[in-house]
Amino acid sequence: MSVQSEPVRRFANAWKRGNDDEINTITAEILNGGSDADIVAMSRVMANTAHGGK
Repeated sequence: MSVQSEPVRRFANAWKRGNDDEINTITAEILNGGSDADIVAMSRVMANTAHGGK
């Protein structure tokens, strides 16, 4: 598995907690300054991880 960037790690943690405000903030950060790899990694987190521990 590849190493996640710091913003993607923060996004994954916020996603797992279901913290929508933090998710929105980090998403904007990644979209405005992240790499394509960060966007792909963020998408994978959303596809493979339950939101808010559900």
